Amino acid sequence: MILYLSIAIVGVLFLVLSAVLGEIFDFFGDTDADGDVHPLSGKVVAVALTAFGTAGMITSLYDWDPFLGALTSLLSALFLGAVAWWMIGLLHRQTASTDLSVGSMKGRVAEVTVNIPEGSVGEVLIARSSGTHQMIARSRDGSAIRSGTSVRVVEAGGSMLIVEPLDQQAVSIREPQKAEG
Repeated sequence: MILYLSIAIVGVLFLVLSAVLGEIFDFFGDTDADGDVHPLSGKVVAVALTAFGTAGMITSLYDWDPFLGALTSLLSALFLGAVAWWMIGLLHRQTASTDLSVGSMKGRVAEVTVNIPEGSVGEVLIARSSGTHQMIARSRDGSAIRSGTSVRVVEAGGSMLIVEPLDQQAVSIREPQKAEG
């Protein structure tokens, strides 16, 4: 019973530490190459250890045969570890779906919120189903674009968008020339 209690305590401590400290205990990484949660992530292993120790304590308390108790503990660990893996994966997919993907911005229409000076950067506002996002933008040909102008995203790289105005007459933000007279 002491062995099972120790395993359960290690599992609970491991779970608390992995929740508090994040991915420090994810030896195999929290996600695999496809972006799915790894079955041996720290949180899944912690749940499995806790389930193994707890089931072992319960079977010892009721004087089960040691082999049957170990088998029940193993099955409990596998089952609850799989449930934890599924739940964590579900939560990960739901939060990942709301993350902003800069690559998905290509072709979208945005509005310039901070003037884009000639040869420099400004800011655009893009509306998405998950809300609005402000992003740094540069004009495609290096020309200035006035705040309030509707633009189309033509390229997206890193965290910056390359845009072009939808209305070519709204390109300049320079002051109008005074008539000489």
